[in-house]
Amino acid sequence: MNSRRIIKIGHRGAAGHRPENTLAALEQAIALDADYVEVDIQQTCDGHLVLMHDKFVDRTTNGTGKLSDMRWDDLRSLDAGNGQRIPSLPELLEAANNRVALILESITPGIGLKVHQQVVSMTFREPVIFSSFHHADIAAIREVDSKALTMALLEAVPIARAAFALDAGATHAGIALDTMTFEFGEALHEAGLQVFLYTADSPEQIGLAKELGADGIISNFPERIQISG
Repeated sequence: MNSRRIIKIGHRGAAGHRPENTLAALEQAIALDADYVEVDIQQTCDGHLVLMHDKFVDRTTNGTGKLSDMRWDDLRSLDAGNGQRIPSLPELLEAANNRVALILESITPGIGLKVHQQVVSMTFREPVIFSSFHHADIAAIREVDSKALTMALLEAVPIARAAFALDAGATHAGIALDTMTFEFGEALHEAGLQVFLYTADSPEQIGLAKELGADGIISNFPERIQISG
């Protein structure tokens, strides 16, 4: 087994332990010594950036409806699990600053630059990787900040291998574990990209991610990454 150190990344905080994309999940991931905490960012109809993965709030809150149709004040009244509230991006940055690095995934198309601007304005002192399936968003970030760390996300193996990430100027590639192959990982590494695999929770999944050459593993249980075989 390769003994190199692999980056431990808490998925949506530490979603296996606390309600996903909440400050409680962030705190749990920090307590579990995650290197990075990954969260999802969307924009409300009145322009606020908030933590939420699904397009609809139904699964993770006691509310109903499409997040992009809702106002910030309406979202704040919802219970996101165990009494947690949906955090705003500034609240997350304040809670994480000087404590843990972040991966900020833009879910709403076109918000990448706004996410980047909020990070810069908060003078966030830990590393931040800006990620998205919307590769134009991370390309736009690299255009205004050539030193930014960015991750192009993908759920399938493309014909052109690394082109999807290189065309966006990405520094990292985030690939679904179920579709990853050893040859694809080699191509990404040869292109100079760091490879993060998601989402690996069981010892078998984490072991496979390591065998496939992952530089970082995204897990709902980040503490399991270091003890997996």
